[in-house]
Amino acid sequence: MEVYKRETQEVIKRFLAGRISFPDCIAALDAGLAGLIPKLKGDQIDNLRAVMLANNEIVMKEMERRVRPTPTSRRTSLSQSAN
Repeated sequence: MEVYKRETQEVIKRFLAGRISFPDCIAALDAGLAGLIPKLKGDQIDNLRAVMLANNEIVMKEMERRVRPTPTSRRTSLSQSAN
């Protein structure tokens, strides 16, 4: 379980730094999960769920941030449309 946590944290760091794309991030997180499931013990399911939800929240917030226009880009697009 600890190896999975460390590996997924590294994947998310790479995603946040722009070194991997969203699809590659999701694929890497899924691959890590697929590697863990056969070794998972029943008492680890709650911990796994918590890690997965935290990872998902980080990735989704980053995707939201990436698609949300910044005040600067909004002003730039408004001034360009006025021309």
